[in-house]
Amino acid sequence: MGVGKNESSRSNRGSDSQTELSDRMLQQSLRVSWRRLAAEVDRVLEFRAFSLWTRAILEIEGAIPDAVLAAIKQRFPGFGLGKKGNHNLGSLWTDLLAWSEQFVFTESKAGGWIEAAHYYSGMDPRSEQTWQHLERSVGEWSEQRPTHYPDFTEWWKAAKAPCLEIPPATLDKAIEAIAFSCWVVLLVAVGDQESFLQGEIEKRCPSFLANCTIPPTNDVDALARFRSAMEYSLLAGHEDSQRVKAAAMNHLRTIRITAYFDACLNHVQIPPFQVWLHHADEFVVNR
Repeated sequence: MGVGKNESSRSNRGSDSQTELSDRMLQQSLRVSWRRLAAEVDRVLEFRAFSLWTRAILEIEGAIPDAVLAAIKQRFPGFGLGKKGNHNLGSLWTDLLAWSEQFVFTESKAGGWIEAAHYYSGMDPRSEQTWQHLERSVGEWSEQRPTHYPDFTEWWKAAKAPCLEIPPATLDKAIEAIAFSCWVVLLVAVGDQESFLQGEIEKRCPSFLANCTIPPTNDVDALARFRSAMEYSLLAGHEDSQRVKAAAMNHLRTIRITAYFDACLNHVQIPPFQVWLHHADEFVVNR
């Protein structure tokens, strides 16, 4: 498992451009459902946070406190950490990560999508928040050594900034809005019935067609602008709509939806929206 702040990118070939890396990780991620990938990303973030909590305390103490030792033994059974002085303290946090990759993340490693889990965990806002909390903790504890260190659960909860979180219901609606704009463009691209399409747009975005006309089916640039305008219109009602859209666009579900959108561009028939969205949610590529 990667160990640096941007470990997901540094662990890949230096010759990869960012676009090539992103494409490669997307293709790897398509081997598994987005929900399974999201669950693995959560676990990667949690194990990385645990290792950083350990690192922060060891940097101050220069030894493994009993509470930390007990927590390590509980989370990493079989790690082989016996007496407190029998392990290189400087490498302990990275050794814990390496052990977890070998014995915890076995399914994603065997399935060939462990790199994707690392990559998307590195893009998750919680990753940067945890690194910042490590630096903040070490700085504060260096100034005044605490009489009692927070346990891991308490420390990690403090690392995540609740003020930056978007309510799940709001995020779900934003993701569905993006999915709807994808679905509409697919209908335009395959030349489906325009009257039906207008009715579907009016249901969700009543004033949209007053300002935007449906583009020709073969005008790729116009279709892209139309899709972007629809996303903007659908999300405009949210408070702090730019932040909501950014969070929705970076969500693993949206990434999967847009991958399915690309896969559907040559389809002759597009099903009703909710059916299409279900297919997008279940989209995987076995290779």
